[in-house]
Amino acid sequence: MAGVINVTSGNQAILTLGNTAQLAVPGAAGRLSVPLVQDISVSTAPGTVRYSTLDSTSSSAFTTVVENEVSFNMLLDDDVFFGLANTTNSVANSGLWTTSNSKTEVFFSVAFEGADSTDYYLHGKGFIGGLAPSASIDQAVWISPGSIIVNGDLSKSTV
Repeated sequence: MAGVINVTSGNQAILTLGNTAQLAVPGAAGRLSVPLVQDISVSTAPGTVRYSTLDSTSSSAFTTVVENEVSFNMLLDDDVFFGLANTTNSVANSGLWTTSNSKTEVFFSVAFEGADSTDYYLHGKGFIGGLAPSASIDQAVWISPGSIIVNGDLSKSTV
């Protein structure tokens, strides 16, 4: 029977970053868990090529390579966005802005259920992009979209 995923519990849908795969595991010591995430999407989309032949009234298709991306919106946290002294994890030390600006590849995970020993998460590596902090009179906090352009495959694991 399928279990219910309760993202309002505070321990699910967690985005974790690290400069090594081990530091990006949910609950790992030295990890950078991105706080104040408002929403997160994991997309995987195979490319397609469509073609037609004269002996058919319908087109045909085949798939090509898969494009993977993680996108999110977050309230800005100074320590995560600009960095905080961390000798273990260079992503946490540099912050999201510098990591994106320097085009540094990161390892990441998205926890679906939490950090218990049988909980699922997706992981991979890629580049942070899409940061665009904004504030307004109607929105008195800094908010930024962001994305991780996945370099390679997404993989499924358990904690």
